[in-house]
Amino acid sequence: MTSMAGAKQVWRTTVPPKVKLFYWLGLHGRLWTGDRRKRHGLQDDDLCALCDQSSETTDHLLLSCVYSREVWFRILTRCGRNMLAPTDTDLLLSWWLQSREALPESFRRGFDSLTMLVTWGIWKERCRRVFERKQCTPERLTEIVLEEGSSWSEAGFASMSVFFAVQVP
Repeated sequence: MTSMAGAKQVWRTTVPPKVKLFYWLGLHGRLWTGDRRKRHGLQDDDLCALCDQSSETTDHLLLSCVYSREVWFRILTRCGRNMLAPTDTDLLLSWWLQSREALPESFRRGFDSLTMLVTWGIWKERCRRVFERKQCTPERLTEIVLEEGSSWSEAGFASMSVFFAVQVP
């Protein structure tokens, strides 16, 4: 039996179970993104719902899309870790594992939670655009994600609070 790199970290992360499952599906490329829906004949084009510039793959949507990268940069800057911001060529699994290794061990669990929080927020924004025809700016999504992170911390997901405590003025 082969295990995926990062599998242990996903299931040990302190986030709501539905977010773990979402992230696990994302790491396996099993989210119903535009490219997958097009492949299955469910839609005619596969353009990203956030940037309308590239094929909407999981890696593009959650990490390398210009919209998503702006959200990542804003959140990581608030946490004092903007040097970890993804580039337009990063892949979710390798970026996540490399970024967490670049952090002191005491911050890794918080970073895992933060990564799942941000990808979850980006996914929900994508779904709002596709299904509700509503959208918000990267600035507003950043606020929404940080508010949800605070709620998770207050609900007992303690690893999040350690990471948010590193905020830069």
